[in-house]
Amino acid sequence: MILREFKAGRIYQGGLVKGKEIIDGLVEVMKRHDISAGMISGLGAVSEAQIGYFDGQSKSYQKMVFHEHMEIVSLKGNISFKDNEVFPHLHVVFSRRDFSTVGGHLFAGSKVYAFEFEIVSFEGKTFTRGFDEDTGLFLWKG
Repeated sequence: MILREFKAGRIYQGGLVKGKEIIDGLVEVMKRHDISAGMISGLGAVSEAQIGYFDGQSKSYQKMVFHEHMEIVSLKGNISFKDNEVFPHLHVVFSRRDFSTVGGHLFAGSKVYAFEFEIVSFEGKTFTRGFDEDTGLFLWKG
């Protein structure tokens, strides 16, 4: 088990402009406000998106790009460090025109149509991600 206790720090609430890439926009906020640990939530809509499903057998992501307007039903994630950079690890659920949903790990290339978010920063030593041979994922290290 890996476990750390944090105290909640500042809470940020905001929005990203239409056309902005979601991950880039959130990283800008984190860098501007020196946020290196915390949690993220959000909702809104995208004009296009790239999400992935991690296949445990092949230890690789199957990615899919959607070139369509979809609503962000839920976006949730955490903040840590990967490769000496602040890293938002985000999962998302989108609803489509036919009321079906798709979801998975959010990748770069997801463009805002409208997006509102909350970031709760944590006070304390942030986790750092490192490659885990057993799973093929970059997981938090102690």
